[in-house]
Amino acid sequence: MKQKLHDADYWINRPMDSPKDWVDDQPNWLESYVHSAYHPHRQLILNAIKEFPVRNILEIGCGTGSNLLRIHEVFPNIKLAGIDVSKKCIDRASDYLENAIFKVGSYLAIPFGSKSFDVVLADATLMYCALEDINGAMEEIDRISRGVIIIVDRMSKSREGIISGHVWARNYPALLRDLGYKVKTTKITEKDWPNSKGWVKQGIILVARKEENYLLGSPSFYEVGEGLRWV
Repeated sequence: MKQKLHDADYWINRPMDSPKDWVDDQPNWLESYVHSAYHPHRQLILNAIKEFPVRNILEIGCGTGSNLLRIHEVFPNIKLAGIDVSKKCIDRASDYLENAIFKVGSYLAIPFGSKSFDVVLADATLMYCALEDINGAMEEIDRISRGVIIIVDRMSKSREGIISGHVWARNYPALLRDLGYKVKTTKITEKDWPNSKGWVKQGIILVARKEENYLLGSPSFYEVGEGLRWV
């Protein structure tokens, strides 16, 4: 039977007794997300952050804050913020990341001013964005970023997207190049995301930067990321 696409309403109204997304011994899907902080794919995000002189990061679709917890552990001086459509997730993230700023919000209307963050992170979030909303979502992410965007998601050749199970796969490099970014992608492997055929088949981590407003006066990318190739 064909799976139903997951969307914002799914996350806003998700009951606590719904099936978990991670294989573990936690009592419900919410605590399962908290417990996933050391999932190996998060190391790819940490490696990407090391390429830049980062002062603050916003994660859209931050869930229970697992990425932000890991970022805080490795980069304690970076100021953190996160938004998610799920109040359950935002409340849980606030329990153990007291110094981060958390807000209930969507990538279609990010509740922060333009160019507020050095890095905007979206990990397995845009895959829930509907076809008719993806261009607006990318423009909103561009609005909030000072020049660096990190995306972990499912890749396809289609800008608009193709349905893959209960989520969308898209050509995020093309969407970001349309907005003036240079893009580097790395394919997700079995080592990065064990026990997931979908992520191994379609998963990428994408690091994008925009030259014209890159970190608004911070050292240029080539000074802090010597040797990286951009296409």
